[in-house]
Amino acid sequence: MDLSNGVFDIADSFMENPRFVNINYERVHEVKEEIEKVGKPLFPTGSEDNELIGAVLELVGGSINYCYWYGKHTIRPGDARSSLMWECVKNAFFDYTFIVNFQTCIERLIKLLAIKRFPLLEERARHLRELIPNGEQFVLDIYKSDKKDITPHFKELVAEFPGYGSDIFLKRASLYFLQLYRRFGWFNQSLHELHIPADYQVPRLMNYQGILEYNNELRYEVDNNILIPKHSQKECEIRSATVLVARDLCVDLGWNAADVDGFFWLGSKGIEHPFHLCITTDY
Repeated sequence: MDLSNGVFDIADSFMENPRFVNINYERVHEVKEEIEKVGKPLFPTGSEDNELIGAVLELVGGSINYCYWYGKHTIRPGDARSSLMWECVKNAFFDYTFIVNFQTCIERLIKLLAIKRFPLLEERARHLRELIPNGEQFVLDIYKSDKKDITPHFKELVAEFPGYGSDIFLKRASLYFLQLYRRFGWFNQSLHELHIPADYQVPRLMNYQGILEYNNELRYEVDNNILIPKHSQKECEIRSATVLVARDLCVDLGWNAADVDGFFWLGSKGIEHPFHLCITTDY
């Protein structure tokens, strides 16, 4: 898959001679053995009453699934987090009927996000409104397909919606298809070619587990809530190392990107270990 291969290429480039992040491959092997004992994370599939509408809502929520903290990793205005965002999506789309009132629901959602005091509101509003002209048709094309090959749909997602396509690491674009697999069982085989979504939480757990080792400068900044610039070498090394570790684990375990991502993302719940602070709509 060309787009995922591009992500792997950029990750390889940053980790050829890293300054801030080291991959501890001995710990990768140890964690692999731990993962094998735990087994794949389970996600319910095939339980949706209307998969088409469910896939539309995944597109909507995925377009604004980023940066819930404010100032410190522990500060969430209005308790902003992904679970509250999804609650807002459901509330805004409570009467949604395909092709009939999509724009009305989008505008309703923007107002809810403002009232709930989500950070980066202007960016969220822009990314939601990008979906209005062609979002439903994009999902309909996927729904009518054989749901085997992600490639043409992945390209269309990146080309059609700048909010999804602007991230060089294509985190939310990748996550959209992971979610379609988790919820509906779509694109099973293609997920073995897909890269893992590199965000705050997965590298957070990898660092906590000793897989990713930060040098003293980066360790100090993460521990003390010091902002790391978007697109800086520090940020790119964190995300690159995350992608490469996950790629190796997918190969060694025979798991797909959704399986490995699910293990680390679910494992990050409840730990107090800080994550790196980068103001971005990428994740």
